[in-house]
This record gives sequence, C-alpha cells and structure tokens, in this order.
Amino acid sequence: MHSHYYLGKTTIDDGHWHNYEGMTSCDPSDPHHTHHMDGKTSLDDGHVHDYHNQTGPAIYIGGKHYHMYCAITKAADGHVHKYEDSTDMYHDEYFKKCPPCNAQCK
Repeated sequence: MHSHYYLGKTTIDDGHWHNYEGMTSCDPSDPHHTHHMDGKTSLDDGHVHDYHNQTGPAIYIGGKHYHMYCAITKAADGHVHKYEDSTDMYHDEYFKKCPPCNAQCK
C-alpha cells in the first residue's frame, strides 16, 4: 500500500488561478493501479474549488513509478479550472509525508 504526493497550479480562468496539493489515496502496488485525488484548491479571488479525480495507471521508470492526471475542478463563483500534471515518484522520501496507509484508506 502506498500514496503519492502531488502539487500544482490550475489554469488561469476568470482572471486567476489556484494552487493545490495533497496526497493520493492509499492503494496496493499492483502493476496497473490508480489512485484517487480529493481536495480543495487554495483561496484565490475570494473562493476555493473542490476537486475529485482518479489518476492514470502507474508509469514505471527505474524501479519507481508515478501517475499522470488531468481533470476539471468543481464550479465555484461561476467558473471552473483545468488541472493536470503528474504525481511525484513513489520512493522513501514521500513516505515521510504520508500518514500510515491504514489511516488514509477508505
């Protein structure tokens, strides 16, 4: 079981963007596994956006892996933002940021 750290910026829409960051869901290390991402963006222009998405399957490089994702935030203040990037690689330094998986899994 493992998670990935992620962070990024949304697209600029309605004259502003939002930052986001978090940890993915905690999932088994199966070769084609995915993770869920849920959270809220930063407070910008007087509002936040919720986001909920699933990553793409694991992409392996040198014994480690990451996931790509691309989605659209929930509407707030009459608009949405697109966000896309990749999770960080899965290796020991990210376990330090990850709470025990049994506390994070649903």
